[in-house]
Amino acid sequence: MYESDSEEIQLTKLERVFMVGIIGCMLFATWELAHLIVDEWLRSWVKTNSFVNRRIIYYGIAFFMSITSVLITTKLAFKFGRFGKTIARAFLWYGTLLLISTIAIFVFDCLPEVFAGYIGAGVFVYAIYLLHKQYLTKERIMKSRLEQGKCFSCDSKLQDNSTHCSNCGVQVGRKCSQCSTLLRLIDNFCLSCGIKQEKK
Repeated sequence: MYESDSEEIQLTKLERVFMVGIIGCMLFATWELAHLIVDEWLRSWVKTNSFVNRRIIYYGIAFFMSITSVLITTKLAFKFGRFGKTIARAFLWYGTLLLISTIAIFVFDCLPEVFAGYIGAGVFVYAIYLLHKQYLTKERIMKSRLEQGKCFSCDSKLQDNSTHCSNCGVQVGRKCSQCSTLLRLIDNFCLSCGIKQEKK
């Protein structure tokens, strides 16, 4: 039923450029914050055990910022309009890249090179899996595309009041079980009579 693998938000080239800018600035700000804490704010504490305390601060800041960013954006990304979704996507990629790079650095910092290579590759694979599971789910793609008036299967523009896509034939709408008002597949209640719709 879900045949398209493309992502749910179609971004313009200019939006992609700005997203890269946001991600780059956030990564730079995160590492600069860690340097500031190590070199200025907690310098005397760091000097008591430079090897350990530096790593506590660097890894602590990186893990906190990345995990917080990923958790917030995966929960709130679809509660806003196009602008909010674009910003949320930028922060999601920032958090994901920061988390992956921090784990990779941690692995290479603490383990022998051979084991670090295998574990690092496994971390990357698992991070991609989590990203798709939490953010690029079929249900979210379906909801986002139908809200834009597009078929969730082939991304074609839907005709008004259509129950099936005219390009691929997949079902995109249904009639209310009570009053026969035309509804989208994602609608939980009828907009005319308010009856809860059964999931198919």
